Amino acid sequence: MKIIFTSCVRYEAFKEQPEWAQITDQNPDYLFLLGDNIYMDYGIAPFSHEPIGCPENYSVQEFRNIMTKKYNNQFTLVPEFKNLVEKMKLKNGFFAIWDDHDFAWDNAKGATVSPEKKKISLELFHKYLNCSTNLPYTYYHVDTPFARVIFIDNRTDSEEKGKDAQLLSNEQFEFIENKLQHDLKYTILCGGLTLTEGHENWTNYPSQLKKLCEMIAKQNNVIFLCGDIHKNKFIKPKKIENLNITTPVQIISSGMQVNYLGLGIPHDDKHNWCMLELKEDNIQVSFYNKYGHQKKKSEKATMFLNSYL
Repeated sequence: MKIIFTSCVRYEAFKEQPEWAQITDQNPDYLFLLGDNIYMDYGIAPFSHEPIGCPENYSVQEFRNIMTKKYNNQFTLVPEFKNLVEKMKLKNGFFAIWDDHDFAWDNAKGATVSPEKKKISLELFHKYLNCSTNLPYTYYHVDTPFARVIFIDNRTDSEEKGKDAQLLSNEQFEFIENKLQHDLKYTILCGGLTLTEGHENWTNYPSQLKKLCEMIAKQNNVIFLCGDIHKNKFIKPKKIENLNITTPVQIISSGMQVNYLGLGIPHDDKHNWCMLELKEDNIQVSFYNKYGHQKKKSEKATMFLNSYL
């Protein structure tokens, strides 16, 4: 079973996106888009015409019009992407979550986004992604032949970071705890944020991270897939002493169609994606970037997973 996952797609910087055809050639069973599927803002003024934070000042109608246009551009004007998504939907293998840039704006917290704008982003997510099995929510689960996959919404109910601040609602935690109970061999959790990497991650919400990791510790063979940080990265379980927890394995793939500050410098162009192959008796990880298969990184991740899980 082949799962390909990635995140961070900015049409404004990459109107041509041939990398999706490379994914199609792998004939995956599942495609997971793990957030920032469009970019409502990016970069800094004066280098960007839509700098970080600008959607906060849009009127409700401007917010709707701009977000609709961005989704329409990505989902209708990129033939390789459109073809892949259509194929994956036909085999019931297309699933996605959101993160900050396709929820509202950079680092947006649900507690500080107006109800009107939250309603618009939710409506458009369901219109274009159309994958949740738990409507009207964007957190949900699907069962595959080898794994239960739980998709996490780390935006809608989030607050500004802090020791006891909320990242997920109590209702979503109850959902996750319930869905962690199953008989499939693997559990895969998919989040827009990483648990420990980058400046915005679950460690900024220590009580919430502890709660999640204590739930996960009761289940065997758990893998956390995530995006956000514009890197392909494999993170072994980490012991967090002050919380008395250990995080699960993290496999990160981020920056499918994005660059650093929107400056259009080829060196900073990111085209990262990852393929996770699950079998009865082993797992294989294959990282890809703009240069092709990242063999050394892939082999290290594969070797560790098959000895650890």
